[in-house]
Amino acid sequence: MADVDASGQLVMGNGAVIPLFRADLAEAAEEEIFTDSNFVGSAQNAGTYATQTLGNAVVAAGGVSAENDMTYAFIRSAGTIKLAVPVSGLSSGMGLPAALPYPKRLVSGDQLIAAANATSDREVGLSVACTNGEYHVFSVTPSGAGEHELVSVLTGLGIGETLQGRQLSHAFCMGGNNSANFSSPVYIVNGSGVPIGSVTPNDPAVDTGTYHPCRAAIQLNSRAVFRTDA
Repeated sequence: MADVDASGQLVMGNGAVIPLFRADLAEAAEEEIFTDSNFVGSAQNAGTYATQTLGNAVVAAGGVSAENDMTYAFIRSAGTIKLAVPVSGLSSGMGLPAALPYPKRLVSGDQLIAAANATSDREVGLSVACTNGEYHVFSVTPSGAGEHELVSVLTGLGIGETLQGRQLSHAFCMGGNNSANFSSPVYIVNGSGVPIGSVTPNDPAVDTGTYHPCRAAIQLNSRAVFRTDA
């Protein structure tokens, strides 16, 4: 797997900006993107820079892009996902930075974690936000035709086990190299397999992942699934 350029920004509620850059983000891995030393003098994690330098460290918008496919990005705080950040592949960045449904305050040590993939990779990434302000990220790599369930990038558990009792309000999905293979959107389904919410995957080669309304009440037996024909 290759190392690729990745860059982006986190924009605070007062307009302050955290510039982000990494020249060696590994494909098919989760790695941290630090502050861009070309603009702020040193490479630090986003939370440390925000708390030491900015007066108001509440993230209201953001975006991360890479020179290949960007599957997802999130702020990791004490081992949890504080917020999932809008993303774009192939360094296009159209529409970024994009607004977050629920702004979040950074604290020292918060890290911007990103997952980039080769343009041939089929990994699908689903980023969601809930009405209680909670964010999470799910992914799966389809290997053939059939139904595929997205699972937490932290625990490997499904959306029902991860977000039981929450109400989804927004989501976006990066579809990997599957534009010719999808035979359904991503559906949030109930225990009977009936869709109760949906997200249309983006093509990372041409699209940007930004939040759009997606309403679904998550129960323990809820799942996030899609189908492919190959």
